[in-house]
Amino acid sequence: MSPTVIDEGSGPPLIVFHGWNGSSHNVLRWLPALVERFRVIVPDLPGCNGAPLLRERHDADAYARFAAGLLDTLGVGEVYAGGLCSGTAIALALAARSPERVRGLLLHTPFLDPSLIKPAARLQLRALISPAGVLFAPLRKNTTLAMLHRRIFANAAEVDAEQLAHDQSDLLLADSGAARDLAADLLRGRRVDVVRGWGRPIAALLAESDAFVDAPATAAVLQAAAPHAAIEIIPGGHGWTPAYVTAQQAALSRLGPALLERGGA
Repeated sequence: MSPTVIDEGSGPPLIVFHGWNGSSHNVLRWLPALVERFRVIVPDLPGCNGAPLLRERHDADAYARFAAGLLDTLGVGEVYAGGLCSGTAIALALAARSPERVRGLLLHTPFLDPSLIKPAARLQLRALISPAGVLFAPLRKNTTLAMLHRRIFANAAEVDAEQLAHDQSDLLLADSGAARDLAADLLRGRRVDVVRGWGRPIAALLAESDAFVDAPATAAVLQAAAPHAAIEIIPGGHGWTPAYVTAQQAALSRLGPALLERGGA
């Protein structure tokens, strides 16, 4: 199955990496706020939504190499790089790998350091990469158990039914080995140094009650490492309620111009 690549809008290119076990569908609600200013490129990552696996561990650095190859195939040179949750680790890895290529960063729920991951989320990731973590593959095929898990740990009670059903479909199509690889990377990856001293624009969006990262602490660490960063904290958690989506759209509409202005575009 060939990976899906959303490629919409006009302006400087912005590649966006979706979240863990997700797909390009995760980013559809970003598009209205961004496509008038950016050419938005959103690939299904290898091992997700039936996309072919990489021939190496599926960590953020490997995904960054995949992204560089995709951009080369599309004839794209310099880009803005963005990500949602675990996708931020990939955007940061791309910036670290090719700093001359990345004009700026748009980070939604950034994973900057394992210490900023909330305890319950950290426990889940550790369980996933443990020997018992292989049980995750058959359990996720049980829709009832998978939904219960996400309602408890990922604000899924706040997600509308259509989105939740699509998230479950993504989960079924994701490769469990690739998911374990990226989970292990999130638990060891310390990427705050990528933004420390980064002179190009950075914009970040966090939900104040996010289930995965400590939003206030993450914002403080980011601001200390990159004082020029534009940071928006919106109400809500990790769930996609109508109010959350509206607040996210408004925040992205403000952060997009901030990226371009600070980048001199």
